Amino acid sequence: MRSPILLAGLFLFASCAGVPYLGVDRVRKLDIEVSGLKREYRLAFVSDVHLENNFSADRFRRLVDSINREGPDAVLIGGDNTLGPDQILPFAREAGRLSAPAGVYAVLGNHDFYNGRAQTVETLRKEGIHVLQETLVRTPDGPDIAGIYDYRDVFPVMGRFRDILEPRRCTVLISHNPDFVEKLSPEDLALFDLVLSGHTHGGQITLFGYAPVIPSEYGQRYRSGKVLKDGVPVVISNGAGFGGSVLRFRVCAPSDYILITLKPKD
Repeated sequence: MRSPILLAGLFLFASCAGVPYLGVDRVRKLDIEVSGLKREYRLAFVSDVHLENNFSADRFRRLVDSINREGPDAVLIGGDNTLGPDQILPFAREAGRLSAPAGVYAVLGNHDFYNGRAQTVETLRKEGIHVLQETLVRTPDGPDIAGIYDYRDVFPVMGRFRDILEPRRCTVLISHNPDFVEKLSPEDLALFDLVLSGHTHGGQITLFGYAPVIPSEYGQRYRSGKVLKDGVPVVISNGAGFGGSVLRFRVCAPSDYILITLKPKD
């Protein structure tokens, strides 16, 4: 009886202990073909840091250093940045060290609303980070980068996107919650070439690829990885940090950030 218990204990310890120099357990790399680009374009996507919710400032520093070493064209932040209001300024100052030729972009997650939406937006912008609030930015020689609020807090008005998006251009949408794509008509979703999301933490605690508890209306569908919705790729990060107030550890749901190389389909 002792051996299974010991193995289970060692497995749990390995899931919780030790933080690699990357600041996360792994870096996932994906190649995605899109229309409307003239060259390959590299994006770094990081989400769900939850600073100080068992995710230390030192670990966040290592995460920022790791992303900078990769040299992406643009860095995208998917929301749920902090444990509470006290971490908004420290998060923004550290995230302000992120460096990319085309800039650093962020959207708000549900926890950013709880912790202080206005303060989060103002503080991030003071550190040079573009906060996207149902808006987009056109990068010089890459995709348009669009961002929305967490849809459960302020449901995005798609009419605004219909007015400003150009179907011939490549557009990447950052939506903290992947469930948002299920709320769109196929015509609206087709305005985007790629959707990047977090929120689900890869289940955070999974058993044989199944998460007993997952914050999604659609079960395991948007737990982790790449999912096609009406032909549009939706990429879901496991997130960097930990959600919750009790089970602040991971089992078989390694933390990550994602490096995406957009390849011209033409």
